[in-house]
Amino acid sequence: MVAAVSVLLVESTRQFFGSIMALRFRALTLIAGVLLAVAGPCLADDAIPTPEEYAEHVGGAPILRPGELKLDGRQQVCGQRPTVIDKSLDDYGAAYPGFLILNPKLLDRVSTPVKLWIYAHECGHQFRGPDEETADCFAVQRGRRQGWLTEGGLDEICKFISPAKGSSMHLSGSHRCEYMRKCYADPSIR
Repeated sequence: MVAAVSVLLVESTRQFFGSIMALRFRALTLIAGVLLAVAGPCLADDAIPTPEEYAEHVGGAPILRPGELKLDGRQQVCGQRPTVIDKSLDDYGAAYPGFLILNPKLLDRVSTPVKLWIYAHECGHQFRGPDEETADCFAVQRGRRQGWLTEGGLDEICKFISPAKGSSMHLSGSHRCEYMRKCYADPSIR
């Protein structure tokens, strides 16, 4: 009899806690559904834009297909990624996954090696990710390999970035320059 009562007690306890767990699961599912319904549209706003969406957002900026961009007569290519020409961009260049953005008004103020480095830096984000030092290194190594970056051109780039103070995204200009000089001098780059 004690065994029968124990089995009955265990079975009742399982059913009781099972129903509590089922209620909790249903409640959590309902809460998650409500949160998704409310937050879903907000999440969509944070989605990465296409080049067309970005260009439309900034007032119909031109989009250049891969290989159409020329900087001071030199054709620029970043794989199959297009370049959006945004005169209102608050920087010389930027990148979203899948495309680059350049501000021609600001680029007109800098020398050819600096322009080419800016483009190559943004391209570096496409192939190497968001790390700034890695994009800097990618750019100077690409310039050396392609023959458009000399030590004199690297001096111009360093002069261009030297006033930059460090931030959460970038090291100071002098630190970036020091790192780029090491990347440029790397004997393994052909």
